[in-house]
Amino acid sequence: MATEMRRPRTARFGGRLLAASLAATALAGCTTATNSQSPGRTQISSAQVPHLGQILVNGTGRTLYLFVADPPNQSTCSGACASIWPPATTQGAPTTAGSAQQSQIASISRSDGPPQIVYGGHPLYYYQADTGRGDTHGQALTQFGAEWYAVSPQGQQVQSGTSAGSP
Repeated sequence: MATEMRRPRTARFGGRLLAASLAATALAGCTTATNSQSPGRTQISSAQVPHLGQILVNGTGRTLYLFVADPPNQSTCSGACASIWPPATTQGAPTTAGSAQQSQIASISRSDGPPQIVYGGHPLYYYQADTGRGDTHGQALTQFGAEWYAVSPQGQQVQSGTSAGSP
């Protein structure tokens, strides 16, 4: 009598499990990359970036931007804008490190999520195409009716350097 070889039960569903695992990993990566709904206190720091000098970054080194169309201490970026330019949010009082100044930092309420960090009166955002430390693909882009710029530790827009990224 011949013995029948059977595949382990997990192998039969392996393709589906792998696909589900990859989808969950991709989704988690998107959430982490944008920080649009990430809970916890956010630390704002500074970093030296080629062609721009000292700019504001978050705790993992992601570049922070201001939107020229925003009035002081008010965000006008929501919906489609916020999907490309996710707001830098925090659940607790944001902190600073490096050349970032604690006296410049605050937060404002948003109707679509956690409080948004404001620095020098400018609501702060990430750019979705910046996925790593030091990326500045959003620098000097014009999207949603106005320009986007990295922010200096003094709370000013950094105008040197332009992005090769497309809208």
